[in-house]
Amino acid sequence: MYSLDRQTHLYLHIADELRSRIASGELTPGNALPSERSLSHQFEASRITLRRALDILEAEDLIERRRGRGGGTFIKSTPPTVEINRMEGFLPQLRERGRTVESQVLVTDLVSANSEIADALKVEPRAQVFRLVRLRKVSGVPMLIEDSYFPVAVAPDLLDQDLTGSLYELLTNRYKIKPTHKRETIVPARATSWEQKKLQMRPDQPILRIKRTTFTSNDAPIEFSLDVLRCDLAQVEVVTKPLPGA
Repeated sequence: MYSLDRQTHLYLHIADELRSRIASGELTPGNALPSERSLSHQFEASRITLRRALDILEAEDLIERRRGRGGGTFIKSTPPTVEINRMEGFLPQLRERGRTVESQVLVTDLVSANSEIADALKVEPRAQVFRLVRLRKVSGVPMLIEDSYFPVAVAPDLLDQDLTGSLYELLTNRYKIKPTHKRETIVPARATSWEQKKLQMRPDQPILRIKRTTFTSNDAPIEFSLDVLRCDLAQVEVVTKPLPGA
């Protein structure tokens, strides 16, 4: 039997053990955990203690509890990893991994730049800029909202083009403007009710807000974007390259 001190922290031990089994592949995504009765017997723990451990794993998005017929506690699939350093963005990387990627255009408009947009794009405050809002889906599941702004001078007939594909390819091929680097800021946040509806999220699910400015080789800004990414559908990876001569 476990000591009294071990019993006090047993739920942490159970969470650690199940987490390790998930990481090692012993417990595989999509499969159900053993029943609570079986796990309670295995760990010599009460149902209350076991449920505290499962609460931790659910909060970490490693498991999900399903009710009704066919219900139980299931191992969640590990979201794919995408490199934020790569110029082409998240979705082409997912397409490389065999995922189906599609875009739905929600808004196209000519708007006046507020101070943040004007500063990012190096245009006068209230200058006219193109706005494009797209919902990006991966394997049919809404994953990303892109709210992008472009100087009119960069692509005067941008809104007349097919905007469901890669905008960077469109800028490069049609307008001979090649995006070469970008600056991004990433902040965890909660989605607005409109974002929750478009991304088909629960109110308690977190998001990442990604603020991005894209430049050409001569540091001219050509895009400013405010993106919303579902955290449960992708893991963001940062790859640090060696210093020159290292």
